[in-house]
Amino acid sequence: MRTRLPFVTGGLLLTHTLATFWCIRHPEVVEAWGFTPANPQWINLLTSLFAHASYIHWLKNALFLTLFGWYVERALDGWRFLALYFISGVLAALTHWAMVGIFQPTLYDDSLVGASGAISGLVGYFALRYYRRRVRLAWSAVHQWGWGIPMWVAVLLWVLWQGIGAILDAGSENPTEIGYWAHLGGFATGLILAVLWGAGGEGEREYLLQQATASLQEGAGGDALRWLQPLLSQPAPPLEALQLAGEAWALLGDYEEARPLLTRALRHALNHPETDYATLRQLANLLAEMGGLILLSSAERDRLIERAERQHDRETALRWLQALLQHADHPQRPEILLQYARLLERAGQPQQAKQALRELQERYPDSLQADLARLHKRD
Repeated sequence: MRTRLPFVTGGLLLTHTLATFWCIRHPEVVEAWGFTPANPQWINLLTSLFAHASYIHWLKNALFLTLFGWYVERALDGWRFLALYFISGVLAALTHWAMVGIFQPTLYDDSLVGASGAISGLVGYFALRYYRRRVRLAWSAVHQWGWGIPMWVAVLLWVLWQGIGAILDAGSENPTEIGYWAHLGGFATGLILAVLWGAGGEGEREYLLQQATASLQEGAGGDALRWLQPLLSQPAPPLEALQLAGEAWALLGDYEEARPLLTRALRHALNHPETDYATLRQLANLLAEMGGLILLSSAERDRLIERAERQHDRETALRWLQALLQHADHPQRPEILLQYARLLERAGQPQQAKQALRELQERYPDSLQADLARLHKRD
């Protein structure tokens, strides 16, 4: 499947860059756009996200936005990504406002600027969505990943760092200019939205599918099925789990178990037009190799052939029909023969089409399809 490019992240980066250039050339803008706890202006909850005090400040946030934005935007649609970003940024500023008023009154007159609160929201979402990932800390060989730690451990260490920084700043007469409370508020917002939007379940599903795929690549069909079991036990298993489970059983040589799973996956693909044709074609090819296309209804078969024709892939559609015609006792064989002959005509193979129609009339002379073929011949 084609990876969606993070256009929204790119747009935010461009906006931040242009705003930073403007702020550096006009220092008074930084103060005007910043969110000041002593004089809160609601519009500044948004403008403060785009103001940066220096190029170094902008560069650090740009790097984190690029890293986390790339992953989070791929997991969300553009509108939800923007909602996550701005809600986290606004609540990060409000958290800073509340906590500075209680613990750091010396910063009450200072403006809060920068995108780090909003980016911390991306970190919070990332922490739950990709909690199964690992952060690589060392390499054991030039072309091989080495030692690493779980993503949730890395995020926990970051949160502890922010918390310790906030506590130390709260007891200091000369606190740093780092918005620890904003970071924590943004992170908490992103984490809550991740829970509400089911990011944990999506991350778990992705992890199980990745592990099952890796097991299949290693030739371990049994291990793949064990990884897939939690997904297959769901009321509506995802298409990818059905496909991988079918492939695993086929790898184990059990086509009786493989065929129903692949048929369910193919039906799922046919019932969801947004499924890409490459996936549908792969499923149909696997079933054709196992003699499983016979499990499709005539309506499902028609939709399958129609999808192939829309993709100008009549050659593959003809192979599927040929696979079905191998079943001499199939009750729908006359119907499939007529469909095959008509597809041959559309594919520019009139002689082969005539042969298919001849077989239809000779083997099934009393069928409705044979009558239709004779009428077509008279016309």
